[in-house]
Amino acid sequence: MAVKTPSELSKGFEKNYNARDLKGLMSLYTDGAILTMDGKTKIAGKPEIEKVMATMVATPGNRCVCTCVDCHEAGDTALVRTDWQMFDAKGAVINSGLSAEVAKRGPDGLWRFIIDDATYVSRSR
Repeated sequence: MAVKTPSELSKGFEKNYNARDLKGLMSLYTDGAILTMDGKTKIAGKPEIEKVMATMVATPGNRCVCTCVDCHEAGDTALVRTDWQMFDAKGAVINSGLSAEVAKRGPDGLWRFIIDDATYVSRSR
């Protein structure tokens, strides 16, 4: 599921993650994207990000809720902040954070992450 506006990236991630749709998740990233979960380890490139996402979606029962709390768009680039929570199969919160992502509109008009820092705003508090 690709998205037409950068503010839709948060819900796009949620929908694809909860559906365990790895292909859909990867459609939200550019080929040269960077992902970091902790701000130290940087996962570079779609193939490496896919390995991380494959592990995440393989965890049975977990689900996430993602809400775009801020989106600033300048031409074909946007800064998105997402409030997210991860739940276990029983509905207990197992992780949460506030991320910062840089997104780019592609030639096809769809938006994708170029930088996804899953905990950036959480670490900055």
